[in-house]
Amino acid sequence: MNFPGTYAGFLANLTLIVQSAAFMILLFGVMNAKKKNFSKHFKAADIGVFSCILAFLWMGLSFLNNYGAIISRPTSPIIMLTLLHAAIGSMALIGGIAFVSNRFIKKTMVPMRIIFLFWALALFLGITLYIMYYVSL
Repeated sequence: MNFPGTYAGFLANLTLIVQSAAFMILLFGVMNAKKKNFSKHFKAADIGVFSCILAFLWMGLSFLNNYGAIISRPTSPIIMLTLLHAAIGSMALIGGIAFVSNRFIKKTMVPMRIIFLFWALALFLGITLYIMYYVSL
């Protein structure tokens, strides 16, 4: 399965789809929280975080497979962008897991907004990396 105009592998495409869908589900959860429908908010957050855990595992495998290239050129712009994506995405995922498991973080709007912004930034960086790695312009 390839998107037209790309040469990404199956897992890269699947990760892009899963992460984009998970973010849209989280956005749906945010809208439900604003409407005070917390039941739908919690379900959306659970589904979004679980989906991202799966995608994180796939991305982690790719990261480990390319570890040699990463440590051989750590100051390359694309490698630095990859490391930034991994760091911000890890923080967003850890925060999301802490929220859905009701641990470590007090559920107030400020930490939730920070984690949501990390998630959005990680998705943006991930899409940027996908384009840089797999789209022939």
